[in-house]
Amino acid sequence: MDEPIVRPAVEGDLPYVAAAWRNLQNYHVNLGLAFPLQSDSHDKWLASFQRTLGRFSFLWVAEDKGQAKAFLLARVKQSPAFLGGVQVGEISDLYVDDDLRGSGVGTRLVSAAMDKFRVLKVHSVEVQIQAGNETGLDFWHKLGFKQDLTLVRKTLSD
Repeated sequence: MDEPIVRPAVEGDLPYVAAAWRNLQNYHVNLGLAFPLQSDSHDKWLASFQRTLGRFSFLWVAEDKGQAKAFLLARVKQSPAFLGGVQVGEISDLYVDDDLRGSGVGTRLVSAAMDKFRVLKVHSVEVQIQAGNETGLDFWHKLGFKQDLTLVRKTLSD
């Protein structure tokens, strides 16, 4: 059996990536995501990074049997001046289709992002994990990520 190929995403992958991102967000909503999803949220999400692809944002897919089956979106941002003004890598989204979970594809996508971050000489790499996503938290801990900050939120109603 051929191993899935991890590669930079191309324009033709975007419909899959948008649909997979929507699945990921629905999972987060079920865990308690405090933000409502709009019907066009996946289009707005794509637009949030498309113009910076290859410069400040990077998108990889894992292709299996000619189809994208997983993706990772990474970005580079700058910390505030009072925190050194250093470049920080952010893995903002990682999704693997059910049939490839546990295959190592997620780890390979993270490895591609980490290689890029090393080339860019970022100070550190951060990942936000939705509260209640213990499987996700365990995944990141196994890759050597350690808890740094805890975010709390109170939603105000009208």
